[in-house]
Amino acid sequence: MKLLRRPMPALLKLLRRPIPALLKLLRRPIPALFAALITSFAASMAHADNFDLVHLMQLLSLAPEAEVAYTEKKYSSLLSEPVVSSGTLAYRRPDTVEKNMMSPRKERFRIAGEELIVVRKGIENRYPLSSQPLLAAFAASLRGVLGGDAELLRLHYRLQLEGGEQAWRLEMTPIEDEITRYVERISVSGHAGRIEQIEVRESSGDRSVLQVR
Repeated sequence: MKLLRRPMPALLKLLRRPIPALLKLLRRPIPALFAALITSFAASMAHADNFDLVHLMQLLSLAPEAEVAYTEKKYSSLLSEPVVSSGTLAYRRPDTVEKNMMSPRKERFRIAGEELIVVRKGIENRYPLSSQPLLAAFAASLRGVLGGDAELLRLHYRLQLEGGEQAWRLEMTPIEDEITRYVERISVSGHAGRIEQIEVRESSGDRSVLQVR
């Protein structure tokens, strides 16, 4: 009862003693607190608004060379369940991309220079990218995204970026008729300079989703 009979300012002073920085903020006058919250919100929104394709490409171009594990699921209208594969995906500057599938079988796909090298059952085959426009466009999509090269991407795709730095998605729609017969679009998503998922949707309705771990 003695505590309750204290003057209100003294009571509030006593109750505030054990409370850390949170109440220190809340003790601000309401207009000042409201203004601080509005300023913080506006700053975060301005940062999100400034995130554009140029910013994304800069982040991707600064990302280090890497080799990461992946899981890929291929969905087909002819199958009741997706076909699942896994392995590693590597990128080495300036333009080498290597996909090593370890399960359900061992295969290696390597894009280097102007050719695709495929190794199956110990047998190596080489395919010039210039001989197959679809192959060249797909190689450009990987190199362009992993290397942060918007000019390379625009040779084959219309680009549309959604989201912000911490959660973005880049939609790539083929601009060549020879490609659109097979590929409807490619979607790449991630955060900052890290790619987390690549989805390829085919014109037939089939699709593949590669997730990086």
